[in-house]
Amino acid sequence: MRLTCLLLSCPAWWINVAVAQEGGIEVFAGETLFESGFRVSLTELYKPKRDLFRGSSETNDSLNRSFEEFRTVLGIDYGIDRNATLSVLVPTVHREMRSGGASSTATGLGDMALLGKYRLFHDQGVASEFNWAAIGGLELPTGATDAREGGMRLPTSVQVGKGSWNPFLATSVTAGLGRARFDGTVFYKFNTEGAQQLDEGEFFSGSLSAAYRFIHYKYPGPTVGGRIGLQWRHEGRAKRSGMRVTDSGADELLLTPGLSIHPVPRMDLNIGARIPLYQDYNGTQLGRDTEFFLAVGLRF
Repeated sequence: MRLTCLLLSCPAWWINVAVAQEGGIEVFAGETLFESGFRVSLTELYKPKRDLFRGSSETNDSLNRSFEEFRTVLGIDYGIDRNATLSVLVPTVHREMRSGGASSTATGLGDMALLGKYRLFHDQGVASEFNWAAIGGLELPTGATDAREGGMRLPTSVQVGKGSWNPFLATSVTAGLGRARFDGTVFYKFNTEGAQQLDEGEFFSGSLSAAYRFIHYKYPGPTVGGRIGLQWRHEGRAKRSGMRVTDSGADELLLTPGLSIHPVPRMDLNIGARIPLYQDYNGTQLGRDTEFFLAVGLRF
């Protein structure tokens, strides 16, 4: 009860713009993966927040507050044809926050995401390839928003669902040259008002990455590639009951190293991290710590 009351009296620094479309394998890429058929993937994400920030500087936190999220995402991709893919992402979420030695948790089905991808342009040379795709989708309010502790409803940042319908758009390009590959994505999500009258505000991100297959055997042999990239994320200020939340909104720059392994042609294995290089928060908020993910996919 003590932790719940503390958080309800000062909920702003727990505002956390999560994206239900996280997970899956190469959902946001310029290329489609097959002419027809299915791919099923399972992604495990670990997303901690630990140090308290005021603006872009760390500040003392006498309560030693922290937040952790474990997200397991089932992804199902269906190739309609060589240019179009439909995807659904189904997350299971566990969230825990701690403050002053007390903790509060919520676990359950999170908000699902439906996506459609259409390849707008494709060009292939002798040892090169270029793809450009448009992606659109919708986050669905399938996660619970009424978890309670000690008879009191937990704040929105601990709930596994947001209670809102959130459309998003993206465009991605993928270019290959020999063993090298380059990817770029621009993403925008419009958040609507959800549970507890919270509107998280707009979300925008842009990312660039380069990869190289340093192990490559003739088909159907295995391949292993390393990847390095940068992602910039902007979170707009949140509103609650139409009033601006002071301690909300951020700009972040993340380093995104990773490893891609294809032991057999129909299997994908991705391992990676997101490391904060720069964080600038409106007001006082918990900052992002290094995140990790592991994804395994099978094509049928």
